[in-house]
Amino acid sequence: MPDYTSGLQVPLDSISFEDDDFIGKLLEVARLFRPFSEGVDEFIREHGFAGDLSDINAKVAFIRAAFEKAGMAPPREIREWFAGQPVKRDTVFQICFAIGLDGFETDEFFRRVYTRERSFDCHQLQEAIYYFCLNNGFTWADALDVQSRLPLTGDRVSGEAVYTASIIGELNGLTTKEELIAYLTENIDKFSGSNVTAYDTIRRLWAMAAGPDGLLMREHERLPSFLDDAATGERSRLRAGIAGVKPWDAYLAILQLDKNDVKQLKSERSIRPILKKLHAGAQDSFPDRQGIDKILRGEHVSYERVRKWLVLLTFYVFWAQKAVKDGNYDALPEDANRCLTSMNKHLVDAGYPEMYVGNPYDWIFFYAAKSESPLYVFRFIWNELLTEVLEEHL
Repeated sequence: MPDYTSGLQVPLDSISFEDDDFIGKLLEVARLFRPFSEGVDEFIREHGFAGDLSDINAKVAFIRAAFEKAGMAPPREIREWFAGQPVKRDTVFQICFAIGLDGFETDEFFRRVYTRERSFDCHQLQEAIYYFCLNNGFTWADALDVQSRLPLTGDRVSGEAVYTASIIGELNGLTTKEELIAYLTENIDKFSGSNVTAYDTIRRLWAMAAGPDGLLMREHERLPSFLDDAATGERSRLRAGIAGVKPWDAYLAILQLDKNDVKQLKSERSIRPILKKLHAGAQDSFPDRQGIDKILRGEHVSYERVRKWLVLLTFYVFWAQKAVKDGNYDALPEDANRCLTSMNKHLVDAGYPEMYVGNPYDWIFFYAAKSESPLYVFRFIWNELLTEVLEEHL
């Protein structure tokens, strides 16, 4: 899908945070991101659709025919996809079965067309079945058959955490439906949790950032901040208790937003009014105080919420470590790729898709990482958006 991504690469290099109307130019990029329907247009063209892409009836007929050929009942809402209706996660898997994708191609569909969440969560029994079947050339009917011959869920209440990578490794060693059914029946207790790796990684990164002697405190002590008083030279205040910096304070410190200014948004411990400036795909499940609280407590949150927290914390820790070590926020040309490699590793290890420039949330981090002072530019964006919102509404 080179044309789409190439168009989004251009503003990464052409927009400078020193430009007049920097934020306006940055927000204009939101118009370049395609909706799911346009991603489907390109996808079906690559998979044999030869008709006019403006002909919705023809596109619906093509997709329905693919489902019927695969022996599957077509979703009722296909036409609504082209009117902007969100597509359900399980329906995305059904599309992949209907078109005959393999496991890698399914990953790419989630990353490049669905542009959110993860593909297979093999901690979930149903998706472990999908993973096996798509990787081994089995059909949707095979997947339903396997599912019908298994207990509905596991009942794992104690014991060591089971990581998705270990389940995937075991699934990769199977080749027949009978082997799969025997494995799932014997190990049914493993399929009652998810996001173990992602939660462990987020907790580790959060401790590195917000711990009592974490990066936020060290950065605050050694480097200038947007929150310092430029007129008097007075430094901003940030405190850490025995458990570290409080989550809300740490969240605002990562973005370097002033708590008193944020209070004027009249949104209880939230920056939602700022986020309304962003593309809907970036707004959705944007990292928030409630999300990190739940993750730290081990409570369930959506895949998208987890992924976005993982991206934000990896980005912050990478650049904050460098800034504290060097005593400034400058970056070398090769640092951007090193940062993105670190982000991709954490994402892939946790079962999430790599960073994708066609994802409106990811694009923000691509942009900041390529600048001369990534963490400074990243925070400059949020401070400029906050200023705009306050000027418009207060």
